[in-house]
Amino acid sequence: MTRLLLVAATRQEIAQTESFISANASDISVLITGVGMVNTAIALTEHLSANGQTDLVINAGIAGAFSSEVEIGTVVQVVKDVFSELGVEEPAQFVPADRMGLMDHDELAFSTAKRCADLKEVNGITVNTVHGSERSIEEVVGRLRPDVETMEGAAVAAVCRKFGIPWMQIRAISNHVEPRDTSKWNIPLAINNLNGTLIKLLEELK
Repeated sequence: MTRLLLVAATRQEIAQTESFISANASDISVLITGVGMVNTAIALTEHLSANGQTDLVINAGIAGAFSSEVEIGTVVQVVKDVFSELGVEEPAQFVPADRMGLMDHDELAFSTAKRCADLKEVNGITVNTVHGSERSIEEVVGRLRPDVETMEGAAVAAVCRKFGIPWMQIRAISNHVEPRDTSKWNIPLAINNLNGTLIKLLEELK
């Protein structure tokens, strides 16, 4: 039996799936971490330290997409993620922490071998501040070519790597990353599609 842990920043994002788990899958645990990489790293580390063996961590939530070709509501799998803001801002460029000799590259960037065959594979960045201006969007796209951004993904990956636990990151697109205009967002659609995908995935993994 595979011991699964579903990790999300907020209960709102996975409420439908949590109800499904309560009714059908007592062997699947749920962890709500709070928003952001620090809350996520602390909560996940505490949980894994206190609760014994976990075979797979699934990080789930909503995300922003950098490409307008990825429609709002699309559910994707993030297979590579990176802490995009760890580094030094110089007058002409941003220098990542690994190039500064402050840390190793594998402490900044993460990839997973786990795959959900039905989902589009994308590359992500994990941020403290979501992008909302043309200047900052152009800079990060030019530097890292990300497909999506979240506030927790790489933190989950980093903790899982430390514990030697495989991970997946499943995200539904709630908005496009552009000069901030929340009137164009569709969080309810993203959450509904995310939960439909998660429930199907958990049924397959049980």
